[in-house]
Amino acid sequence: MIKLYLDEDVTPVLARLLRERGYDVVSAIDYGHLEWQDEAHLEYAVQEERALFTYNIRDFARLHQRWRLEGREHYGIIVSSQFSFRELGELLRRMLKLLATKKTEEINNQMLFLGK
Repeated sequence: MIKLYLDEDVTPVLARLLRERGYDVVSAIDYGHLEWQDEAHLEYAVQEERALFTYNIRDFARLHQRWRLEGREHYGIIVSSQFSFRELGELLRRMLKLLATKKTEEINNQMLFLGK
């Protein structure tokens, strides 16, 4: 089962909703990881053996590419366009679909876009 770390741009409500459904999810906001650099979030996710979920597509695409070139590994980076709080149900639906269809080893060292 994929374990998730949500960066500070993602509402911690998503973490709570996923935990209520049995998933292992933590939020940067809940842990006080505010105003961290992107790489610090990714390093924390790696330390905790978690895939990282973010809306920050551009910066994490660069970071993912740099880590690949450096031979550094991670547990997956899942990116998405931003969802408003009113769209939380759709975000939850998409995340549940991804978590139900992917395994940890399938997303290791990958960058995935949260699809429909």
